[in-house]
Amino acid sequence: MGKLILCNGNLAEQPYYVKLTDTELYSIEELCYYIYNNIELITEEFFDDTLVHWIHTVLKLEERADKLLKLLEAKAGLKDYVVCVLCSADYYTEAEIKQLLVIMDEWGNLTPIERKKKKADNYIKYRQYTEAVMEYEMILSSSEAAALDSVQYGDLIHNLALAQIYTIGLTGAAKVFKQAYERNHNKESLKQYICTLILSKQEEILNQEVSNYGISKEYLEQINNELDSFYQEAETSSGYEVIENLMEYKDAGQIVPFYQMAGDLINGWKQEFRRENS
Repeated sequence: MGKLILCNGNLAEQPYYVKLTDTELYSIEELCYYIYNNIELITEEFFDDTLVHWIHTVLKLEERADKLLKLLEAKAGLKDYVVCVLCSADYYTEAEIKQLLVIMDEWGNLTPIERKKKKADNYIKYRQYTEAVMEYEMILSSSEAAALDSVQYGDLIHNLALAQIYTIGLTGAAKVFKQAYERNHNKESLKQYICTLILSKQEEILNQEVSNYGISKEYLEQINNELDSFYQEAETSSGYEVIENLMEYKDAGQIVPFYQMAGDLINGWKQEFRRENS
């Protein structure tokens, strides 16, 4: 996991994989640490038959797995599941566990739509963009969304557009940023809209919108300067040349080397992400 964790129990030959954060867990102590330090990500769905099987069969903690299974069958609730696992090892004190339960109570006070939003936000945080898009779209089309004011609804659309940059591309995301700004009138949504128009080279629409929204030449120049700075930083990074080569392979229809290089690049990003978040 990237942290030095004292483990007294069995170390798993087969790690437990958490897809959302791309994390492998090798012991009950690491599982406890993961839950405790990522409690905002933990839902009842986290505690499933696969986890029970891993605790029982791989970690050889049969009694603890059986207890967790009984709690799941009784639909005891998230706090009981968390306590069951945290009490499997002496990694956290009773006081620390009680403190975590207080935090969970605070999360429990969130409205259903607030919890769904946090789930979608976490998908973006961990680069699960397709899942984020699906979650935001479900929120926006839900009956609960009718209770949101224009600003709140627009902010959700803004986050949807952020995720869609990576799923449908800049051109499609630009339209969604515009929808967000028309709802929330947030300058950040307008800025992202202009940025995506610039990056997707929609010059005619850009010129129209600069006029429609009364964007000054100075502000437009500021946005362009920020984008130029981003490009300059990207050009000095080790990944820039790789990305250029990727585009050449794609344009030439060389599918095999394209996917080979893409895989290497993604693996590099994963390792960097793990270092930064360890």
